[in-house]
Amino acid sequence: MARMAPRTVRLSTRIPAASSGARLLSYLCERFRYHSPSQWQAELRAGRLRLDGRVADGAEVLRPGMQLHYEKLHREPEVARDYQVLHEDARLLVVDKPAHLPMHADGPFLRNTLIQMLREAHAPSLQLCHRLDRETSGVVVVAKDKLAQAHVQRQFGAGLRKQYVAVVRGRLNAPLVCEEPIGRDPTSAVRLRRCARADAASAQAARTSVTPLRHGPVTTLVRCEPETGRTHQLRVHLEHRGHPVLGDKLYGHPDAHYLEFVRRMKAGASVFDRQPDQPERQLLHAESLTLRHPEDDREVRFESPTPPEFERWLLC
Repeated sequence: MARMAPRTVRLSTRIPAASSGARLLSYLCERFRYHSPSQWQAELRAGRLRLDGRVADGAEVLRPGMQLHYEKLHREPEVARDYQVLHEDARLLVVDKPAHLPMHADGPFLRNTLIQMLREAHAPSLQLCHRLDRETSGVVVVAKDKLAQAHVQRQFGAGLRKQYVAVVRGRLNAPLVCEEPIGRDPTSAVRLRRCARADAASAQAARTSVTPLRHGPVTTLVRCEPETGRTHQLRVHLEHRGHPVLGDKLYGHPDAHYLEFVRRMKAGASVFDRQPDQPERQLLHAESLTLRHPEDDREVRFESPTPPEFERWLLC
């Protein structure tokens, strides 16, 4: 894939009351961690930040309500674009999301997202009903109006059924039910890491059923049915039970493994650079989703076949 040329995007925010009295540079380093302190200093020296209309140097003392503008020279990472439409009617659009496509704007991704692509190709009013991780593929339901979105979202955790398939490390010989609460990992340097240990911070109840389907020499193809919707729930529960998802860059590895991946991405490496001994993505796929349709409340089920690469890595 050709690397995209950088472009300038204008980002704006108002200073919140909680940051009153802080220096601008400190605020930037704490609030927007996609740049290191030295990178923020370079951006300030380049004159790319304005505070209440004046070019900022980072030493300014902040007051609530001040307007901050940032002219960011931005190059978005490459993404997969080959989503497939599984179903469309007057209220819903259902697609099969490929791996390596973020659902919405986040971090370095502003326009290279599923929802932006769908709005440009179908309708600007489309609304996400739920999310999948960037590296997770499979069924995604998108609403065509706010009422349809609310109808679908009310069903999460109360009647809506989701099934995933995954290739996990090790041999799982019998079904299991994971009921360990999930919260932030207090020992991790990675802020987004969750855990299911007894010391998990702000832990919430979680339940996942896992069924082995087929075995490879050192891996197992499993079906997972989450009954709750905690952040990274399947990945956390599978790691906790000793069977992390194959290809997962965060769970099943020490922090240093994920932080090195992030460093390489920030330096311009491509997520599509394949390693011969491991998948380029986490082998987790949203196989099906069953819900009540917002038009007439009838039960509908949407499915996506397991990606062919799962078979390859199961047999390795």
